[in-house]
Amino acid sequence: MTKTERTLSSKGIRPTQMRSKIYKYLKRKTYADSLNEMQKVFLKKSKSNKTANKTTFYRTMKLFEEKNIVHQIDDGTAVAKYALSDENISDLHMHFHCTVCGKTICLPDRISKQNLPDDYEINDLNLVLKGVCKNCSKK
Repeated sequence: MTKTERTLSSKGIRPTQMRSKIYKYLKRKTYADSLNEMQKVFLKKSKSNKTANKTTFYRTMKLFEEKNIVHQIDDGTAVAKYALSDENISDLHMHFHCTVCGKTICLPDRISKQNLPDDYEINDLNLVLKGVCKNCSKK
């Protein structure tokens, strides 16, 4: 069993070939990606790959989201993007969206729950900073 298969299995996910490929793809990404962009990459790599359809990607991402492997990001572009969740830390963090290249990245600093009153529980968080990334500002 590969490391990817062990990771998926440990989260209660049957590690199919496509799920493993999607997980590996997301692991290599330095920014969040949409379902359409992921699907384009997979279809480009293999013209005959019939398993790289929209439904497969949607179901895989929903399953990964339910099992806390990925989180969905609403960066204000009206297109949901996905990034791997940090398995060791609560996933309350900010994101940065570059208004030039359109990439959205997870920022490393976590948001503290300490300022929240005792009787409150956070279920979702969406904080997106917008501006120009370092690559685009160099151009």
